[in-house]
Formats: sequence, structure tokens, C-alpha cells
Amino acid sequence: MTANAEDVAFCVFLLFCRVGGCIILAPGLSSARIPMQIRLLVAIAIVLAVSPLLVGTVMTDVTLAISERRLSMILGESTIGIMIGLMGRLFLLGLQFAANTISGTIGLAGIPGVALEEGDSGSPLATLTSSAAVMMILALGLHIEMLKAIIESYAIIPVSAPLDPGSMLEDFTRVLAETSILAVRLAAPFIFYGITINIALGLANRFVPQISFYHATTGLVMLVGFLLFHLLWTDWMMIFIGSYESWLSVGGF
Repeated sequence: MTANAEDVAFCVFLLFCRVGGCIILAPGLSSARIPMQIRLLVAIAIVLAVSPLLVGTVMTDVTLAISERRLSMILGESTIGIMIGLMGRLFLLGLQFAANTISGTIGLAGIPGVALEEGDSGSPLATLTSSAAVMMILALGLHIEMLKAIIESYAIIPVSAPLDPGSMLEDFTRVLAETSILAVRLAAPFIFYGITINIALGLANRFVPQISFYHATTGLVMLVGFLLFHLLWTDWMMIFIGSYESWLSVGGF
């Protein structure tokens, strides 16, 4: 293998490190239900597709770098890809946190769900919302926007740039705060509903202690919770998709 061919192969491998690191954690593509071989083939296909666009840019950085830096470049590219995928994953985790909070307020906390997107089972609403969110991400083509964010990340963090943990931690903290606020926004109507219904049931038990209103109205509380969830479902998912899309629009940082 000539020196030029070796540099090209190393550039393609660097692209695979960033793309593969993102696919490990990106919503949808990182599902435990997708076999590891399929994810590997998807990562290789993406790398081969974007190589004509990025090899020239990466080649400039590789040729200027000394051979002793190649290991640190591999680690840095893998870390950047994992951070991009992890920040995208935070949006799905915020959605699941809101769904688990809702399950507690309407009486579904003790009912186990089926693990689809995650490896561990959660509440039925968490399974429903995470599966619907992944389907919407794929249907709206936001996984392509994730790929676009990876491509644009080379302009923000070139291969030759030294890894800046402080800047990456700042970006991660900002996305974590954004997704935490998103989870609170999604769960707020149901938190208000849970507080109101529990105060009402507490007052009813106070006035009529002979009747256990909590057990008598469990089905009604759950039914009204489902009705509220049905009424808010469209706006609920639009808020999530809008937040995720706005994050992707700035390059995933």
C-alpha cells in the first residue's frame, strides 16, 4: 500500500470512528432490537456515502499531523461521535422521563411495559412514547438531519483540532438542561392533574372517612388521565419533535 493510499484508508477509518460513535447512541439507529451486524453495515454504508464529501477535508488534517498523533485522533473522533449521539439520546430519555412521571400520576406506575427501544422495560406509556418518537424521527427524515449534523461537525471540530473536554462538557450540559426543561414541559399538565386529583381525594376522604375514595376512584383517575393524554398527544409529540429538530438545525451542538 502506497503512502497516499494509506492516508486515504486512515481518513476513511477516522470518518468511521465519528459516524460509528454517533450510531451507537443515536435515537432509532441504536435500538437494542437492531442486530449489531446491521448497525455495523449501516455505519459502513454511511461512511462510504459521505467519504467523497469529507475525505479531502480530513486528508489535509491527516497529512499535516505526525504519525504519533494518529492514536489520539482515533480516540478524539470516537469521543466526538459518541458525544453527538449521546446528546441526541438525551432528548429521547427526557421523553421517557416525562412518560414515566405521567404513569405515576395516573396510576400506571406498577404496570410493567415491554422493552422495545431500551434494553430494560419501563412503564407502558414510556414504551409507547419512545416507540412513537423513534417512528416519527425516521418518518420525518430526522435521521438524515443527524447525518447532516455529523458532516457539519467537521467544520466546527476539525480532525486536526485538539479535543477540548471543557467545550464538550459545556455543550453536553446545555443539551442536558434543554432536555430536562423539555421533560418538565411535557409532564407539567399531568403533574397538575395528579396534584389536583390527590387533593380532591384527600378532602373527600376527610369528609367521608367511611369510604375509601382512593381505591374506589382508581379506574376513574386512570380513565381521565388517558383522556387527557389523548387530547394532548399531538401537541406533546410536536413539542418533542420541534425541540429535537431545532437542536439538529444548529449542527448537533
